[in-house]
Amino acid sequence: MSTAALQANAIYADVIEHGVVFTLLEDESFPVLHIDGNDVVPFWSSRARVERVRQEHPKYKRYEVDEIELSDFLTQTLSMLEEENIRVGVNWSGPRLTGYDVSVGDVRTSIDARAQRNG
Repeated sequence: MSTAALQANAIYADVIEHGVVFTLLEDESFPVLHIDGNDVVPFWSSRARVERVRQEHPKYKRYEVDEIELSDFLTQTLSMLEEENIRVGVNWSGPRLTGYDVSVGDVRTSIDARAQRNG
């Protein structure tokens, strides 16, 4: 399994276990990155992961770390992203900040599947 696949799998397990998702904010706005013709907002499964990104990538030091309760992420954040046709970056890492970006529907399906396995 690739590193990106492992990171994606980790986010679904971690958010079910801990009930939170993390992202970056600047002036209360998510960073929207343009990747391969898509708009993407990155999210991480732990504060340590997002803090590591801030340390390794100087352009993100000015951003604040934001913690979102899983229930709010599922009902509010994902709905807003879906309305704006924005994809979700999952646990991006490494020197080139790589990983998967997936549709909102795929995120919901993966979280639901993980919750049912754990439930």
